Amino acid sequence: MRQEVMMEMSLTELDLYAQACGIDATGASTKESKVALIEERQGRVAEVRMFGLTLAVPVRRLHDKRVSDLFVDGHLQSDKDAATVMTLILGEEQYERVIERCTDDDGVIDVEAIGRAFMTLVGDAELKNY
Repeated sequence: MRQEVMMEMSLTELDLYAQACGIDATGASTKESKVALIEERQGRVAEVRMFGLTLAVPVRRLHDKRVSDLFVDGHLQSDKDAATVMTLILGEEQYERVIERCTDDDGVIDVEAIGRAFMTLVGDAELKNY
């Protein structure tokens, strides 16, 4: 959520929003301190390792509504959805680096390797826990 929107919220609303995000902001007494706490927690970057790469992933990206909308009944509907999820979480550049690692010398893109990358990404404990 944008800072200017949070600054328009009441202290109670900020506490409830923080709680929904898994953050205890009740110890902060001002809007500014509550917003700073929320932003700091949501701004964390996790390091996710796969295929010899260390990827820097903003934790909040796993909590993007566009990502959760692609999960229907606990699973994705297609490989294209999985690619979209990975791109939303990793960003274009890091996603392309992963695809490059999953591509054989003859140009075949190893779908099992991509599946392993996807499971590593969405299963990462640090990303799942703000």
